[in-house]
Order: sequence, then C-alpha cells, then structure tokens
Amino acid sequence: MLRKYSDKIYLIVSLLFLIPASISFLLNPLTNDARIYQGVARLTDYFGSFPSNINSAWEIKPIGNRGLNYILYKFSSLFTQFGSWEYEILVKLCALAIVIGVCWYFSKNINNKYAFAVGCLSFITVLNFIALQAEWWASLFALLAIALFIEDNKWCHYAAGVVITGIFLFKGITIVLVIPIVCAAYLFKPEMKIWDIIRGGVGSILSLGLILTCGFFPDIIPDMLMSASIARVGILSATTIVEMLSYNLIPAMTYTPIILPGIIAALCIYMHSLQDRNTKRPPILIIMWISTLAIVIIQSEFFAYHYVVLVVPAIVTILISNENECKLAVIATIIIFCIFSSHWSIGMEIEQNFWEGKNIESVNIVNNFTDITTQSSILYLDPGDAPYYFQSNSSCRYISPLIFQRNSEEWNTSGLKQYKEEFSCIMAYQGKYIVTDAGIWFEKNTTDNHKVWDMIHSNYTKVWNRSWNIYQKIGSG
Repeated sequence: MLRKYSDKIYLIVSLLFLIPASISFLLNPLTNDARIYQGVARLTDYFGSFPSNINSAWEIKPIGNRGLNYILYKFSSLFTQFGSWEYEILVKLCALAIVIGVCWYFSKNINNKYAFAVGCLSFITVLNFIALQAEWWASLFALLAIALFIEDNKWCHYAAGVVITGIFLFKGITIVLVIPIVCAAYLFKPEMKIWDIIRGGVGSILSLGLILTCGFFPDIIPDMLMSASIARVGILSATTIVEMLSYNLIPAMTYTPIILPGIIAALCIYMHSLQDRNTKRPPILIIMWISTLAIVIIQSEFFAYHYVVLVVPAIVTILISNENECKLAVIATIIIFCIFSSHWSIGMEIEQNFWEGKNIESVNIVNNFTDITTQSSILYLDPGDAPYYFQSNSSCRYISPLIFQRNSEEWNTSGLKQYKEEFSCIMAYQGKYIVTDAGIWFEKNTTDNHKVWDMIHSNYTKVWNRSWNIYQKIGSG
C-alpha cells in the first residue's frame, strides 16, 4: 500500500521541507563575506570596462568568484537599489534559481527520485554564513559537472571540462573537486569510458588556456598564488591540523546538515559490502571523501564554510545507496533537517539583528558626513565590507588590504610585489576620508603598519568610532 503511494508521499515530504527552507534561505540577509563580494563587484565598474574590470578590483577569492558575483550584481541592480533589502532578496533569489536549475538537471541525468530534493536541501539548509561562499558555488557546479559527464553526448563531456575550469577559478584549491567529480560519474555510470574523462580534460585545458591568453585577465595566476601565500597553507604542523580537524568536524556537521546523513549512508554501504565483496563502491567512496576533505586540510584555516565541499561526496553517497541503504540515509536526512528547522529561523533572527545594526550605523555615518558617498575614492583599511555600505570607489586595487594586514614575522608577505604595490598606494593617499575597522583587525604589529598609522595620525583626525573608525583629513572641514 505504501509503495503504491510512495511517489506522492515523497513529493509532499519534499515540499514540506523545500518551501520553508527556501523561504529561510531568501530572507536571511547577505552575510559579511557576501556583502564584501557584492561591494567589490560594484567597484569593478570604477576600474575599467567589461570584462577586464572583473580582475581589476581585487578580493582574496579568485576571478571565478568575482565574475559570478559581478553577474549577480549587474542583474540585481537593474531592478533594485544596490544594498537595499530588495536587492539582497533578488541576489538570493538568483542563487536559489541556480541551485534549483543545477539540481533539476543533476536529478534528471542520474534518474533518482530523491536527487532533486536532497540536492536542493543540501545547499539551502547550510548555515547562512556558508551560503554564497566560493566553496559553496564550487560544490554546486561540481554536481553540474557530474551530470554532464554521465551524458552520452561527447560535447557534454567537453562542457564538463569547461565547468571544471570554472570550479578551479572559484578558489584555486577547489580544482581538487575534479577527483570526487570523476569518482561520482563512475559510480552513477560504471560503463563510463576513459575517453569521456579525456574529453573533459581537453575541454578544461582549452577553456583555461583561452582565458589566460585572451589578454583581459593578466593577473589571474599571480593573484591566485598571492591569495594562497596569505592563507595558512603550509604553516601548520601535522599535529595542529589533526587537532583542528577533529575539533571542527562535528560543528561542521551542524553548519552543513547533509554531511551526517552522507556519513551514515557511507557506513551503510560499507556494512553491506561485507556481504557483497564484489562491489567496487567502498574504495571509490573512500577516495571521494578523502580527496574532498583534503581541500579543507590543505587550506589549514578550518573556517566553517571550508567544509561545505563535503556536500558533494555526501549527496553522491546517499544517492548511490541501494533501496534499503537509501531508505536509512533518507530517514536520517529527514531527521537532521527536522532538527535544524529551528536552527534556520533562530539563525535568521540573530543575523538580521546584527546586519540591521550595521545598516543603521552606515546610514548614521552618511547622515553625519554627507559627502562620504560622493568622494572620488576612499582608503578602506577594513576587512572589506565598508564599500558595500558607503559605495565610494576604493583608492587602491586591493579593496581589503589582506596582503598587508596579514603580514607578520611568522607569516611574512612583504616580499611580494602586490604587498609593495598596496603599501605604496596606502602611503600615497591624499583623500578626505579613511575607513578602518574599529576592532584590532589592522594592528600595529610590523614596521610598515606603524608607518601607515603614523601617516594617519599625522594627517587625519578620528571623527567616528563604532563598528568602523572614520578618519577625516585635518583642515578639510
């Protein structure tokens, strides 16, 4: 009897979760990082014309992330005012539409009735801080690459390679997702041939070569190498990495709820393989999970959003389960999403209150300093979100001077040409306002930092001190 109505029951249950989860996803405000990306996207138009301007305004995430956010900015600003509540809703709506489109195509190709709901819920139920991060986008497009690889059309395999190039350009290290992509394609389509993968490789190489040689983006690779140099790559010991990984992995399962059901499904498959020793699934799954976890380990910063790449092996593991295994995994998924239904609403309320406070403060600043939004340029010495609120051009290409701020004796970046470029730009600034973070983000921990602060204190006076410090040039009135 239940089997007769199983499709209808699945549809009803899916809608019960997808509708409130989608509403929560849309109503949650853009987080600090998402606003940084959008602020940089808006500033790109000050630095030149499309498409070279996408690589002109620097942010630590590579050109793939900047390019996608630029598209979201250009589309959303056509219909709403930049920075408004409606603008943020439209940006989120565009992201949701992309999630639905990719998950629909993915579910159609793997021919699994659970795929669409599991895929969508995996991306829209993450902690709001994780949504729209570079790793989140890269993981979503990994599903698209998998779906293209299992098509019978050879041109789809070339297209999968183009998508993989995009995944690489989202954050560089995300190129490692090519391993779980190929593993997943094989698990869904065991008859897949080596030539399918080769065609994907050719598509990736050709598309990347075209981007590198077109002349519009000369700084792609240097910027990616520089971004890696100011991350923690290679500076943590193996013991520290193991400690941080074990400490953060369990919280990561609450930030990205699909991870735990994926692990449960993997354990079910392993237990089943003890009776069926002919199955090839366990070793492939191990490669898929470990290679994805390597993305987190290599970055060695263990931020909550780094773990979102684990949605790829989690989704695949759940969907390749046989009927009995899949039932257990899906039940676990439903239980997890039930538990975190309160997490969505509570998180939304907390984040709305926090970001509303920053919105109010930025309005107060503009009211007190009416010309701050009309300056030809401003020197921003904050984590990067100030341009989103004040909407004046940045005097330096490095909107957030991370390469300068992260320099220390243990983490020396002063030898890089980008560091010298940023230092020269900061010291040459003659504008009316300087915006800094009110906390200890930009410390006086190096000789060059002391020089910057000496320049500020000699020529500027502090006129605002809350979430931001606003400095006004002495004698500028």
